[in-house]
Amino acid sequence: MSLDDTLAAWAGTVRLPDAAAAGIYQRIVATPAPAGEPYGGLGRTWWRDFTAGFATRMITSTRPVPARWAA
Repeated sequence: MSLDDTLAAWAGTVRLPDAAAAGIYQRIVATPAPAGEPYGGLGRTWWRDFTAGFATRMITSTRPVPARWAA
């Protein structure tokens, strides 16, 4: 068994169910931005866009690697 196989097996045991992952994502995205223009005028949607992207990457990272990538 390769390291990739071992890591894929481990990732399969710690993966969140899709419903739980979607709930976490929705709570993060629903978090309001700080009052006023956040972070030096980056715009009112910056915080929402950042947290949405971060949540997506975090949730996606818990999924097992497809077998075709584990060479």
